[in-house]
Amino acid sequence: MSRSAVYAAEDQWSAVLDRGGVVDFFGSRMDVPMQRRFGDLDSVRRYVDAVLALPGVVEEWSPAPVHVRERAGQAKAHYEPAGHTIAVPLKEMWAAREAVLLHEIAHHLCAAPEGVDWHGPAYVRAMCTLVGIVLGDAAALLLRAGYAEAGVHVPGDR
Repeated sequence: MSRSAVYAAEDQWSAVLDRGGVVDFFGSRMDVPMQRRFGDLDSVRRYVDAVLALPGVVEEWSPAPVHVRERAGQAKAHYEPAGHTIAVPLKEMWAAREAVLLHEIAHHLCAAPEGVDWHGPAYVRAMCTLVGIVLGDAAALLLRAGYAEAGVHVPGDR
C-alpha cells in the first residue's frame, strides 16, 4: 500500500466533501455532508477535542488528549506522536479543512511506532472508522470506494 495512493484517494474524497450534498454513487443517490473549514487555531482545537470526545471514538480507542498548534512555513499538516500534537499550517487554505484534521486525528488514534508504515492498514482502518463515526456512513462508503479505486486495501473489506 503506497502513501501516494492513500493521499490520492483522500484528496478525491475531500473534493466531494467540499461540495457536499447529493452524490450519484453507482446508481444510488447518497447525501454527504459538506466538510467544515476552520479559520483559526481555537476552532481547530475545539473540533479536535469534540471528535475525540464522541462516544464512538471513546469506545473504539479511548484516546489521549491531543495538542494542536499552528505549523508555520510548511506546506503540509502532520502528527507528532511524541507530544500527541497535530500541527496545521492554517495559512494554507487546503489545510484548514475537516478531511485534513480527520487524517491527522486518525494518525493519533493508531499512532504507529517508529519504522511502521504511517499510512498502512492500521491507519486506513482507523480513518474509515473515524469518518463513519464523525461524518456518517455515506462519507465512509465514499472514502472506502476511493481507497479501493486507488488500490488501497481497507482491512475488513473483501
